[in-house]
Amino acid sequence: NPLAKWDAGRHYRVLSPTVPTSVAPGKVEVVEVFWYGCGHCYALDPYLENWKKTKPAAAEFVRLPVTWSPPAKRHARLYYTLRALKQDGRLHTKVFDAIHRAGTPLVAGDDAGSLAVQRDWAKANGVDPTAFTNAWNSMSVDVKLRQADDLARRYRIEGTPAMIINGKYFTDVTMAGGVEQMLALINDLVASETRR
Repeated sequence: NPLAKWDAGRHYRVLSPTVPTSVAPGKVEVVEVFWYGCGHCYALDPYLENWKKTKPAAAEFVRLPVTWSPPAKRHARLYYTLRALKQDGRLHTKVFDAIHRAGTPLVAGDDAGSLAVQRDWAKANGVDPTAFTNAWNSMSVDVKLRQADDLARRYRIEGTPAMIINGKYFTDVTMAGGVEQMLALINDLVASETRR
């Protein structure tokens, strides 16, 4: 049993009710709930990027930005805009670097100001400003933000980063006892879900 060395309720908790996943049958969804403004998310990011290279074949990694405050929602809009433009793989870590290393918050006091600073940053990183604006204002990005808000509520997210495995299990670095332990636990949860 892959979960023999972990205690439910201590290292992870079981979500009740479970939440439907968005991945193909036979895949196990691994969701990272994050906020670009969160220092702990920034610290975890390189570990997740490494884990993605060695993750179990069944695991499908999905990022879910929180939308629980105006700045978080504007960062979430940036994430989904980059995704719509297929630039998230290239620029996700660079967004974190801009905020936490360069001290550029990438949000302003309102949506218009936030769009302007995000568009300028994206342009400096090789993204067409018109395409960026169109995606930022698009219905599909609005829908993604609403879905993200709904999912974070259903997962009962109170802090970031948090990991949700297959819509059934919640864990985070603190519960698991550290980053390496959390990644091992995720692999074991994926294994236990794959055996079903």
